[in-house]
Amino acid sequence: MSRASCVPCTVRNGAWNESGFRRSRCSSVGRATGLRLDFVPSRSYQIRDVEGGAMSKVTRLGASVGADEVAIRSIAPPQGTPHLGSVLVPPLIGGSGLQQFGYFRSLNERGYRLFTFDYRGHGRSGGRFRVRNTIQDAHAVLRAVRAELDGGPLFGVADCYGCIPLLCAAAREPGAFRALALFNPIPSLQHIAPPAAVLAEYFAPRDASGKRRLAWRDPLDLRGMVLATTRRLFAHVDQSRAHFGILRYARAHTWLAAWEYLRKQPLASVVSDAQAEVWFGRSDRLLRLVEPEAEARYRALWRTHLPNAEVRVLEDADHFWTGVRARASAVAAALFERVAPVPAEPAGACYREPGEAPGWNHQLGGLTTSSGLKHFVAR
Repeated sequence: MSRASCVPCTVRNGAWNESGFRRSRCSSVGRATGLRLDFVPSRSYQIRDVEGGAMSKVTRLGASVGADEVAIRSIAPPQGTPHLGSVLVPPLIGGSGLQQFGYFRSLNERGYRLFTFDYRGHGRSGGRFRVRNTIQDAHAVLRAVRAELDGGPLFGVADCYGCIPLLCAAAREPGAFRALALFNPIPSLQHIAPPAAVLAEYFAPRDASGKRRLAWRDPLDLRGMVLATTRRLFAHVDQSRAHFGILRYARAHTWLAAWEYLRKQPLASVVSDAQAEVWFGRSDRLLRLVEPEAEARYRALWRTHLPNAEVRVLEDADHFWTGVRARASAVAAALFERVAPVPAEPAGACYREPGEAPGWNHQLGGLTTSSGLKHFVAR
């Protein structure tokens, strides 16, 4: 498929229906994301928050990377909401694009169309996962989205690992984004999981008293090392030796990914001149910014990659912005509307949805997946 293709679906803000799920899966994901999920065998799905919400429209798209298909979702603002622009939101490793919709749904409710996607090896996308592929996927999605928007305003939002592919895409496509909002970004996987800490967690785990005790471990058990680390860092994510969130390791180049983790710095020499704000939480334990020197290095790092960025702190936020996620959407919207004010379309105005040009193929098959928070579905 050389261009993006799509099939329009109906959505409510907050929870989704798609084929291939059982209703028994709903409760744990809903608790994790604040969304109510109602899975039914249907080609359309609904998204609504737990209090209900205005009807929105989702369009499925696809971008090609070599022989692989990357699944994209375009989520329009609720019907009757003025359209303020579009936002590209990369996912997290082990998560789907719908997880990020739940995270930044306040932007959608405000009037922004959200474009999100699944990395290769995840959810509806084909191919297999590795770090390099996430960067290629984001660039391919950006190009497909720009082709759909016909010059309309585009912004970028990401958190944690998602900031890496977003920033790489922005650097490769200068001028693509009016502004970027990054939340608790990391420059590499090593930043939150240093190799020494990974080895210590695997070969000398802590006992109930907190002391490390040597344990017999297979030094070639890569999945065991990964599980020991991810359980410590991301205890809220459903995981096992076979999967992390919605990423099944059978769909990953595990040894290549391990090599990339050890040897690659994905943001080396990456610079974007986009207007940006970088936000981090003072209570973020994963970033380890307690010492003033560490915080100063972190601020300087992102000013190197984003010379036109302001680096700001939110005192009461942890790495996941627990309890204050709506503030992430609020500060992103404030940046977007300050940097690139766009006259809002009249309420109820019609605009072309992606893929609505005549003569396009409006079909995209595959299996839809959920956020991966306390939820895993075998493909």
